[in-house]
Formats: sequence, C-alpha cells, structure tokens
Amino acid sequence: MDFEEMNQRAYDRKPEPDGLTPAERMIWLALRLLYELHFHGGLTRNEGVAYKQELKKDYERNLAQEAEWLRAGTAMKLLRQSENPEVKKIVGEVETMF
Repeated sequence: MDFEEMNQRAYDRKPEPDGLTPAERMIWLALRLLYELHFHGGLTRNEGVAYKQELKKDYERNLAQEAEWLRAGTAMKLLRQSENPEVKKIVGEVETMF
C-alpha cells in the first residue's frame, strides 16, 4: 500500500488494512493518531501537514530497510543450504551473533 492511499484511509477513519508490514503498520497508526489529534483540535492544519511530511519520509526509509532485510534473509536461506564447509562455518558464526 502506498503512502497516499494509507493517508486517505486514515483520514476517512477506515479500518486498518490487512497485510501491512511492520513499517506500514507503524505509519498507519501514526497517521490515525495525527488525524484524531487534528479532528479534536490538538493540531493545526500546518502542524499536521508538517508531521505528515515527516511520516512520509519515515515510511520511505522503513520500506527501504525492510527490503534490505528481505534480501539479507533470502541470502541467508540460500547460504544455509550450501554444503561448502567454509560457508557453513560463516553462517554458524553469523547466526550466533543474533
């Protein structure tokens, strides 16, 4: 789900969409809170716009980070299947770090 679609759903007070990634869910909740504060007079329009711009930047950074994690996870799955003793040794060392 892209940011603008999520933003519109939050503004319209629609239910949380299914299948959000952790990054998307965090931004969704922040948008909902932002609009609730605005609707109840806790934020001016200008403050809300400024916060929304920061949330959009956070959303883009988080999506990029999740993509990196996915690539790293895929690489680790492939490496775990290797029969090479050196690769197995390195994978074992990496897994003990986490």
